Amino acid sequence: MVLTRGRTRALLAASAIAGVIGAASIAWSVAASPYAPEQPIDFHHRDHLYTDRLDCELCHSGVRRSAFAGMPPVERCIGCHRFVVPEHPEVAKLRRYYDAGKTIPWVKVNSLPRFVRFNHEAHTLASVACGTCHGNVGEMDRVARVAPLTMGWCIRCHRDSHAPDDCLTCHY
Repeated sequence: MVLTRGRTRALLAASAIAGVIGAASIAWSVAASPYAPEQPIDFHHRDHLYTDRLDCELCHSGVRRSAFAGMPPVERCIGCHRFVVPEHPEVAKLRRYYDAGKTIPWVKVNSLPRFVRFNHEAHTLASVACGTCHGNVGEMDRVARVAPLTMGWCIRCHRDSHAPDDCLTCHY
C-alpha cells in the first residue's frame, strides 16, 4: 500500500494525538493515586481500628444497607468523645461542630462518575473487605485514594472473584 503525503501526515498526526492522550492519561492516573486531601479534623483511623478495635461499619453504617457507606453523623462521634479524650485539640474541633449543630465538612476522597451505579451493600454482602478498595486506612496518617476505581480495575476485580461483569452490573 502506497501512502500519499496527506495520508502520511494524517497518520503521524493521529499517532501524535494518541501519544499525547496516552501520556496525559498515565500522568492523571499517577497524580490521582496519592490524592489525600486535608480534612477539617485531623482524624486517624489507627486509634479506632487498632486500639479500640472498632469495626468500619460502626461509624460507616450505611455500608450495610445502602449504596453509600456514608460518614458518621457528628452525634455519633460526640457520643463517645463526650467522655473519651475530650481535651484533645481535634476533639475540641468536633465539639464545636456539634455545639453549632453543623455537620463536619469532610472532603470526599473516593468518587465515581455519576453514570456508575456502585453499591456498597452488595460488596459487603459478598464479604469484600473495605481495604480492597480503600487500602489499609489504619496505617494512613491521612486517608488517601489508593485504588484507581476505574472500569478496568473494577472489571479485573470482578473477574478475579467470579462476580458479574456485564455492563448492567454497574451501568443501569
